[in-house]
Amino acid sequence: MRLWHHAHPKRQGGVALIVALLVLAIATGLAATLITRNQNAFNATAAFENGARADELANSAFILAEALLNQDDRSIDGPSDAWARPLASIPIDGATISVRITDMQGRFNLNNLITREGKVNVLEQERFQNLLRVLNLSPDISNEIIGFIDPSRSLDLGFSSSAARAGQMPAGQAMFSVTELRQLAGVTPAYYQSLAPFVTALPVGTPINLNSASPTVLQALGANTANLPSANPKTPPKNIGSVADFLAGPLFGGRVTQPDGLSVNSQFFLVAVTVSMDTVTRHRYAMIERPSSGNARLIALSDHACLTLLSCL
Repeated sequence: MRLWHHAHPKRQGGVALIVALLVLAIATGLAATLITRNQNAFNATAAFENGARADELANSAFILAEALLNQDDRSIDGPSDAWARPLASIPIDGATISVRITDMQGRFNLNNLITREGKVNVLEQERFQNLLRVLNLSPDISNEIIGFIDPSRSLDLGFSSSAARAGQMPAGQAMFSVTELRQLAGVTPAYYQSLAPFVTALPVGTPINLNSASPTVLQALGANTANLPSANPKTPPKNIGSVADFLAGPLFGGRVTQPDGLSVNSQFFLVAVTVSMDTVTRHRYAMIERPSSGNARLIALSDHACLTLLSCL
């Protein structure tokens, strides 16, 4: 007869303790995993919500910029205007917002090199060549840009950069970003970094606003180097009310300068917004067009500035 042996009570207690500890360890591990996952989910949700809120605040900042530009005197634009004063780290709804509006017509518009009639603008090409000389940049890429905008001219001008755009954009298409310059022959990274802050690619031909132009651009236009203003003055200079008054003033010293393609007001502005909320920071850029009449309107958006990235304003 086979006898069944019962386990010793102490042995049973030891096994039960091990099982209990094992279950506790598993339960503790699962709990820790769940807590970590829940915390990660909470953090992700908070980050998502903060990001969405930051985007909303950035959009609100663009509306503010439009309002500032709408309230401004459109006959004269320059550094003494209210919109030209940067707004830094303004606390709003648990976040901070910084807003900077830049007059893009203080720069040379690359699309000025071709007229609306599709002809080379000789005066604008000369001004662009002067800008390259002021910046000590070589080679002269003005013909490369003209052919890039209108590939049909490439054979007459004797260069090949138009091939970079062939099949991508139709002939006569304006440049849409200064970053396209990097596709041109002769434009090295150093060349691009030196030129980009002084040029823009606006959707139509535009005059250069003398009030907003940097000392470098003014020098390219023929200003007297001895009278050039500081690049970052402590007090913004007063806006000058007409091109004639600007050219007759000490900056140009009576030098003969063509008034064509020059102005003292502007139509296109770049708005840079930075929103910070907890660990979330958003950088947003918008191009705003403000016509001579009617309200300013947002015409383009980007997450990036134009100096280093491919997709930007």
